[in-house]
Parts: sequence; C-alpha cells; structure tokens
Amino acid sequence: MITRRTALSGLLAAGAIAAPRIASAQGAITLPLPGRFGVETFSLANGLRGVVLPSARAPVVLHMVWYEVGGADEPEGQSGIAHFLEHLMFKGTPTVPPGEFSKIVARSGGRDNAFTSHDYTGYHQIVASDRLEMVMEMEADRMTNLVLTEKEVVPERDVVLEERRSRIENSPAALLDEAAREAMFGRRGYGIPVSGWPDEIRKLGVPEAIAFYRRFYAPNNAILIVAGDTSVETVRRLAEKHYGPIARRDVAPRTRSAQHGELPRLVVRRDQRVRQPQWGRDFLAPSYRMGETRHAFALQVAAQILGGSQISRLYRSLVVDKKIAVSANAGYSAGALGLSSFGFGATPAPQGDIAKVEAAVMEEVDRFLQGGVTEEEITRAKRRMLASVVYARDSLASGPHIFGQALTTGRTVADVIAWPERIAAVTAAEIEAAARAVLVPARAVTSHLLPAET
Repeated sequence: MITRRTALSGLLAAGAIAAPRIASAQGAITLPLPGRFGVETFSLANGLRGVVLPSARAPVVLHMVWYEVGGADEPEGQSGIAHFLEHLMFKGTPTVPPGEFSKIVARSGGRDNAFTSHDYTGYHQIVASDRLEMVMEMEADRMTNLVLTEKEVVPERDVVLEERRSRIENSPAALLDEAAREAMFGRRGYGIPVSGWPDEIRKLGVPEAIAFYRRFYAPNNAILIVAGDTSVETVRRLAEKHYGPIARRDVAPRTRSAQHGELPRLVVRRDQRVRQPQWGRDFLAPSYRMGETRHAFALQVAAQILGGSQISRLYRSLVVDKKIAVSANAGYSAGALGLSSFGFGATPAPQGDIAKVEAAVMEEVDRFLQGGVTEEEITRAKRRMLASVVYARDSLASGPHIFGQALTTGRTVADVIAWPERIAAVTAAEIEAAARAVLVPARAVTSHLLPAET
C-alpha cells in the first residue's frame, strides 16, 4: 500500500524525440532514446540554485521554488509541521497582506499552489511571461519576510485538521496506507504521515512554525525552477534582483535512517465503509541515494514487467487469465532521499478470496525470481518507460517537477538527463539480481483492507 506508482512517478528524465539509439543486451533490438531537455543552470552567491527550461510554445511561464525539507525532516513530536507551514506561507508579509498572494496571481490571469512530501516542499505559479518578475518578487518576499500571528495560525490549524479528516480519516485505504508506512519505517521519518498525527497537529502554533521556517527556509536550501517563455539570462537577472539580497543561513545536513528494526509481517484494517477488499505487500528497497543503490534502475524495469501496465505479468495472470482480481499492479520509485519500497497490490474480483489473490501474486513473483525475464519483456518495458518521457514533454509542469524532485533528494541535473540511457542499458541479469536482493519475505509488510466483521 506504500508504492502504487507507475514508471512516470519520479523517474522521468528527458525531453523530445531524437535520433540516438541504444542496442538491447543481445544487440538484436534498438530502442529510440528521447532527446534531452534544453536545461540551463546557474547559482547565486547566497547558495540559491537556478534551473531554467526555456520553451516558446506559449507566452506563459511556470515559476517554482523547491525547499529541501519535508515531512521526514520534522522535529520529534511536531509531525505535520512541514505541511502546516506550507499553508501558513500564504498568510502574508509586511508588503503582501494575508490571503493576497493568490488573489494577486489570480487577478493577473494566473494560478498558484503548493505541495509537501516527505522529502521536499514546493510553491509554484503559472502566469503570463510578462508577470514572471511579479511572482518572483512575491515568492522571494515570503522566503524571508513571513509574518505569523495567532489570529492567522490557529484557524489555519483547524483547516489542516479538516483537510486530514477529509483526505485520510474518511478513506479506509488511506488509513491502511498510514499503518503500513509506520510498520515499514517506524513512527518517524517516512513512517510519519505528511499531514501529521492529529494529536501533534493540535499542539502546533506560532513558535513551532516560525522555528521551522527559520531553520529550513533559506536561499541555500532552495532551488528556483522556471520553465516556459523566458531565457536563462532573464531568469538569472531577476533572481539576482529579488532572491540575491536574501542572506544564506546555516542549514544542518539531512539524515534518513536505514531501517527501524524488525518488520511486522501483517497490517490489517477492517472498516464498515469497505465494500471491496484490497491486498498489498511492500518490500523495503533501495533508492538512488540509500541502500544497494546499484539496483535502482533495474528495479524500475522489474516493476514495469511485473505490474506496470495491463500487459504486465500480474495483470494478465490475475485479471485476464484467472479472472480472480479486478486489478493487479506493482510499483517502485527510486527517488526518495532515504530507503524506498517495492510494492504489489491487488483487488479481488467481487466475492473473491483475498488469500487466493495473494497466493496468485506470489506465484507470479516466484516464477519471476526462478525463471527470469525475456528480452522481449525487457524491450517492451523499456519502450513504455522511454515513451513516458516523451509524453511528459507535452506538459509545462512535467520537466520542472522531474528536476525539482531529483535536485531536492541529492541528485543532479546530469543524473536526470542520463536517466533514459541508464534505463535502456539495464540487462536481464541486473533485473534478476535486483529482484532477488529486494523481494525477500523478511523485508516485507503485507496489508489487508477488509470489510468490518459481521
């Protein structure tokens, strides 16, 4: 229940279709590789990093600021503070009154939003190209001049609690996901929900928010990403003007624990709201940055082959052939700063048996581990993954999100650009070795979502 993702999630790397190709492991098939983003970078003296992805498709720009802080960086007892501060960043500065930030953007024909994950927090605006300086000036302003009072903070805390109730507590699947994450990672780091635990959210106030803001919101802990109808010269000039004067601050290096101890084997949630059971199994796995990192690229291909599409092994076996499930998938993302997980999920057919579905999934996994993969399967999986890079180019937001996720979790622009080549070079032997290293029962958490007992 932790990693139900496709290859697009945190794995995309480059842009438009181009001519270069790379041969498969046996040399019989060639795979077209996407061309690279036209990405340009710069740094300011105060440590702010800038990434620019120029595109003249439309007279608009996407302006983003990513901070290298998320829910996994929160002080003990203050779960949810990173997400809470994301909300509070809209509460104003001496020059932009509370609530006016979004109104100013909207009056200019743009839109804005923000997001928090375990590893990063981001703020973004999409506006006409000639409004780039306006949003940059406001974003730089709240990077250093945020004003918080009890009048603003207390009501927003209630908003955050209500958001948690609507998104998490009203969803049995989301509650099970929280329990599975805690079982996998412990009650800290990635085991803490980004929204926070309700009892700890209620204790958050102005002092906690300001302390977290002062600790992490600094130019040397931020990445500016601008995409669209602009140039690196323009972005650099505006960044020097608005972000450049902000003083850098000492920011302690981030840490992620390797593992919290022995994993419980089974997490069960019964709920009267559940009409359709769900089964999941997640294995502790390396990422690009922690654990046996050499397996990261091979695991991405393995997830595609096992359960990344409707022609994957799991879907064909459980849904199409045996008809014992209505869905079956596998997912893995390598982009975490700490460890990740490789997960399987399946929903039994109506009146189906969850134990039968579990046995069928693990039968396919065993067949994968014992019999290996074919070159045809590998080639199909790689083609789908490389095609997803091309599709992502159609969205103004895709490139900035790809680079933002990578740069806030310790990777580089060069790493991102090299992703297609690294995926294309994965061999059958690497896939099989990665699967055997990760799909170990002692490193797994199984989750069952079931109707309430009658």
